[in-house]
Amino acid sequence: MEKKPEASQFLFSRNRNRTLRQGAFTLVELLVVIAIIGLLVALLLPAVNAAREAARRTQCANNLKNIGLAVLNFESTYGEYPSGGWGLDWTADPNRGVGPDQPGSWIFNIMEFIEEGAARQAGQGQAIGSAQFRQASIQLHQTPITIFNCPSRRAPAIYVSAWNTVREQSWLASIAKTEGVAKSDYAANSGDSIKFSGDDFYRPASYAAIREDQWSQTNACEKNGDIRHDRSVRLCQTGVMYYRSDLRSAQIKDGTSKTYLAGEKWMPIEGYQGILDPNAAGFTYGDNQSMYTGYEWDNHRVAWNPDGDLGSQEAYQPSADRAGFGAILPEPKFGSAHPANFQMVFCDGSVHGLNYEIDPLTHRWLANREDGNAASDGP
Repeated sequence: MEKKPEASQFLFSRNRNRTLRQGAFTLVELLVVIAIIGLLVALLLPAVNAAREAARRTQCANNLKNIGLAVLNFESTYGEYPSGGWGLDWTADPNRGVGPDQPGSWIFNIMEFIEEGAARQAGQGQAIGSAQFRQASIQLHQTPITIFNCPSRRAPAIYVSAWNTVREQSWLASIAKTEGVAKSDYAANSGDSIKFSGDDFYRPASYAAIREDQWSQTNACEKNGDIRHDRSVRLCQTGVMYYRSDLRSAQIKDGTSKTYLAGEKWMPIEGYQGILDPNAAGFTYGDNQSMYTGYEWDNHRVAWNPDGDLGSQEAYQPSADRAGFGAILPEPKFGSAHPANFQMVFCDGSVHGLNYEIDPLTHRWLANREDGNAASDGP
């Protein structure tokens, strides 16, 4: 005879089912929880991104601080600020010391003061054109340095280069464009100069072809150590590090705390990784070469041009990087990848964050080492 379940068993089963039903999530409840989590993430994400950007901006300021310190140590050692090099067809030569006779960039000149002395000396003593010299030059041009890249823009790496400064100097490193070179996100202050492109200055085809009378010495625009404000010499440079410069601190008459030394350079966002085609959107001549190349927009920027060669204030007013430019870019200006401001290191080594809406005249005065205006209008 089949045994019937006891009443207590029925009661236990009903209670158990009721407990299971009470402990489970319904679909509606699950969707509500997911929606709440999504809302919290949406609310917190901007704060997280802002905190990350603040950290990157601080690191960028530290980079500029270290650059300024290296330049000050250079000036203390050699009695002058680093020279800006010879122009876009020339690059670093470890056999030519420092100063106006060094064709390479101001960045190359300060390497011994940022613990990169060994990289700077690579190839020293080797014959120009030799395999040893060429290999050392390749190694240098493909050596990125952390403090020269802004973490908000790109990592220290090598990036494609549309012009590798080998057009006329066959002894230089033959680096294929796609192999890439090290680039800088920081540029020296060349002032509010009328002429500021590497194309504007004398560019000898080789060492043997140099004619001393053809050097467009920037100090030729000075009279008794002062800038000739009539600008009768159009190649006059009013900044601190520029074409074949050999500037002493005494020539910064507006004061080192009131004069730009270097700062973040503007770039189109499309060009961060480098672009080979000059006709492509975002291609810029302000970032198409190595950071060891001589005087050019890649490593130098200006705050104004009295002649207005590029036709508008946009060409010189600092701004945040952005995309969507056509073939004509405001390449010579300062700017940055930071949404809030751009940062500059001054000649006393101090670093300041400046608003993109900075008054154009104030910006121009801070770039000119002796116009007599920056002292009362600086940061």
